[in-house]
Amino acid sequence: MDLRSAGSPVTVTGAGEPQAPGDVWLATERVVLRRPREDDLDDYVRLHTDPRTYAHAPSSMPGPERCRERLEGDLTDWEHDHLGYAAVRDRASGEVIGWAGLRHKDSDHGALNLYYRLAHDRLGAGLGREISRAVVAWAVEHRPDSLVTAMVDGVNTASLRTATSAGLVQVGVRPMRDEPDGKPMAYLEAPRVDTVPRADVDEELRRDALGLWVRVNDAGGSVGFLPGASPHEVGAALDRHLGEVQEGRSVLCVLRDPDGPVRGLGFWQHSLGFPYEHVARLGRLMVDPAAQGRNLGRILLGGMVGIARRELPEVELLRLDYRGGLGLGAFYAKAGWSEVGRLPRGLRLTATDYRDDVAMARRVDGQPLG
Repeated sequence: MDLRSAGSPVTVTGAGEPQAPGDVWLATERVVLRRPREDDLDDYVRLHTDPRTYAHAPSSMPGPERCRERLEGDLTDWEHDHLGYAAVRDRASGEVIGWAGLRHKDSDHGALNLYYRLAHDRLGAGLGREISRAVVAWAVEHRPDSLVTAMVDGVNTASLRTATSAGLVQVGVRPMRDEPDGKPMAYLEAPRVDTVPRADVDEELRRDALGLWVRVNDAGGSVGFLPGASPHEVGAALDRHLGEVQEGRSVLCVLRDPDGPVRGLGFWQHSLGFPYEHVARLGRLMVDPAAQGRNLGRILLGGMVGIARRELPEVELLRLDYRGGLGLGAFYAKAGWSEVGRLPRGLRLTATDYRDDVAMARRVDGQPLG
């Protein structure tokens, strides 16, 4: 498997279900995003009335009364949709240092708008990137029917880089409706992870999947071969997987950018027979090496777990095996997977290159294994 473009992982502590006020929604390495509370107003005003954080859109800065109205709207969103903009709390200090999250935009066919705002003294430390990557991955897994979008001032290059690193792609320009002058803004959309129906497994899809697999393999990805394997060899392995899809024993999941290119894929191998009817095995997870640094590994993995939860109702447990030496264990662990077995030097790639053969698992519902 090759997930080296996965980026910062995130621990998800909620799956979109109703939660008590104040509960943690997401936790990353440095911050926690929690549901807002009425007593957040002072922090909300402090964070949203600092002109230094509105350098690119000074006319958008709200006053204290508008802040109160917006916080009330955030509380309502969480009450009705169990999702919205959340308070960002620093893990080390416990201080509220920002506001970030997702909100449905009725004006954009129910799309989820990605938003974050951090205290001025916390800018430049990569926290916006860390938060945005976590939030987008969560949305692809838990809210797949809602497109994740963002609108960014075209001159705000830092915010554009943050949105791109979270996986979003600019697809056009739109006026900002909240701006008095309707200033044009860059409009970005997130990629999607979808299953491929058996009827859609055609020659075009095979060509795209084969090209992706060969590129990942030649870049050193752990996808079943050594770099330099011929397209014929890789194609034979791909055809075996696609045959399982046609037989209904495997599910093909594909990650596509908004403009269409296949950027990643993976398989859920299920219907494993007695006594494994409740188990699905993750196979051949890979993302395009040309899209390194775009959070696509995390998005693909999260999207696939969401697919297993929704489309494989008989499956309770997810399993995978990976080749040691590429740092994949830490990524999977922070995405909710636990190591359940390791055979040192269990894989021999060459006469002198031995790797550990590692097994990991997680429950579909995200609860602890034990």
